[in-house]
Amino acid sequence: MVVRRFLLGLLFLCWTALAYAGDDQYEFNHELINAREEAYVMPLDALRRLDILKQGRSGPQLGLVLVESSRAWFWRGRKHEALDAAVQAEQIARESRDDNLLAKAMLSHGLVLSRLVHDQDAARRLVEDGAALAADSRDVHLQTRALVAQGLLADQEGRVDDALDFMARAVVLARAGGDPDALSMALREQVRLLAGNGTAGAAQALSLTDELVSIARSRGIPAQLAHARLTEYAAAARAGNQKRAEKALLAAVETLEKLQARESLAVPMANLAELYIQSRRFGEAARTSEAALRIAREFEDDTGSRLASFQLGIATIYFRNIAGGRAMVDKALAGMQGDERYVRMLLDYGHALNQVGWGDDALTIYEKAGSVSLAAWRKEKQLSYQTLQRAYAVQKKQAELSALHHESELKAAELANVKRLRSMWVLLSATTLAAVALIALLYARVRKANATLKLKNEQLFLQSTRDSLTGLFNRHYFYEQVVPQLHAQRSRGEAKGGGVFLLLDVDHFKSINDRFGHGAGDVVLKNVASRLAGALREQDVLIRWGGEEFLAYLPGVATDEARQVCGRLLASVSGTAIVAEERELTVTVSIGFCPNPADNEAAPGWEQLVHLADLCLYLAKTAGRNQAFGVQDAAELTKEAVAAADADLKQASADGLLSLVNVTS
Repeated sequence: MVVRRFLLGLLFLCWTALAYAGDDQYEFNHELINAREEAYVMPLDALRRLDILKQGRSGPQLGLVLVESSRAWFWRGRKHEALDAAVQAEQIARESRDDNLLAKAMLSHGLVLSRLVHDQDAARRLVEDGAALAADSRDVHLQTRALVAQGLLADQEGRVDDALDFMARAVVLARAGGDPDALSMALREQVRLLAGNGTAGAAQALSLTDELVSIARSRGIPAQLAHARLTEYAAAARAGNQKRAEKALLAAVETLEKLQARESLAVPMANLAELYIQSRRFGEAARTSEAALRIAREFEDDTGSRLASFQLGIATIYFRNIAGGRAMVDKALAGMQGDERYVRMLLDYGHALNQVGWGDDALTIYEKAGSVSLAAWRKEKQLSYQTLQRAYAVQKKQAELSALHHESELKAAELANVKRLRSMWVLLSATTLAAVALIALLYARVRKANATLKLKNEQLFLQSTRDSLTGLFNRHYFYEQVVPQLHAQRSRGEAKGGGVFLLLDVDHFKSINDRFGHGAGDVVLKNVASRLAGALREQDVLIRWGGEEFLAYLPGVATDEARQVCGRLLASVSGTAIVAEERELTVTVSIGFCPNPADNEAAPGWEQLVHLADLCLYLAKTAGRNQAFGVQDAAELTKEAVAAADADLKQASADGLLSLVNVTS
């Protein structure tokens, strides 16, 4: 009887301990979900909640808190804190051998590297490894997060179709798994991508926001509802549905105020002021932007402060206080130049000035918006050029080190030969015939060594001046061989009929790589190089300038003949399909060309001429590709004309400073 009572008591104690542990785990998961949903709309509150939740935790539970802390720091824009939290979570996951935790930490780590550090290679490796671990898990939320992370990475790399595919798969998976939080996360990102994908995409995105808001309401998590409303606002604004955008934004602001999330109110209220301005309710816009500005200053929110100041300045302009409004707008814009909203803000600024009768100033602002867009494109191209330059510098340094190594070995061999010669002369001085025979033998070895050295030097020259894929000359050859000849001709006044620079670019080459693989891209580059070389003369110089771009210099060729050459090059590339990966690909090129006024000492240098050819190439790209544009008359290449063309080639042509010609296949 006593034993029976003892066993019943022990059973009761075990049941009580398990019940307590279960309650604690439920409370932990509940707090973690709330913090995760709060991270976007109120990251400071989320971090405070997570700091409390972290107390007394260790092992996988501490790792989960660190993962969500990394995401909250990410939304705060604090990359160092976000990285530290993700790395600590990874370490805990490896120590505890928890693959699910490791996958979550890797995905958060990759997100920070991609969006805040801009290290796409490292981010891709982490996201791919995390996704592989998630694929073996039964956690629907984790698997959905992995697909979303891959979609965000694809979007960051400009692969929009891949990004949309990942998000669609994430929605299907979350819906099939019955996880509302995972579905909410996937829908938010799908809506964001669709909203930026044209009018049809924006309309489709708006239709999905109804489900997103419904999920948030059913979950009863206010932060999730605020996030859903902000997403609905963005989709409605992109779709041009101003009334729905305003209604969604007002609902989001109301929810944030109930949450007392004042830290996150500045930007939504500035966006609300923008909607008021669009509907010409300038008084409401001014009051709303002033309130947003006070909140932004209270929480030291620089972005919110600039957006609110900008909208307040626009409203002030509409109130006819032009000088005061412009001062506020100009100050706000000065801090937004690197922001993706900068061009749209310039357009709103120009529209406001035009509406109040300042048409000339509005035109200046519109021109600035256009130049900023063009500068962004040029900056992207310049970054690619700098990457190629760095790669070339590394290759050149390796070649120099290799040459020094060969030279050192040769000198060592020569020194050994000298030592052997001296020893032989001392040892065989008594036998003249043997000494002569020995000298002849050593002389033969030296000749062989010299011949070997000459062959090595020739091989090194070929390796350093030829492109390994196409067999064409590379930039090194151009800088070391062609440029000195151009300078020598200019200094001696040997014009030789001038000449023409052609810059050629394979159309849609990135699409070929993405669709058919880099192997197909290599086949295309080899075939294009062969066809271009076959269409040029022996004395013409054809260079693989970098990637899918080629540079040709045609000495002694005038502009009229250059037009014929361009037509021949266009036809030779596009005339017949290229077979790659068992597919027939129709490939075209676009060409920009510029004559070389070599008989004019004040003429632009070759760098400026190649740059003008690059501008003409861009003109050919924007005109539809598979064609050529170029400068017609070398005599027009004055300093003023070149400067005007560098600023705006089309405008320089329209002003009569440069004459452009167009060649089609």
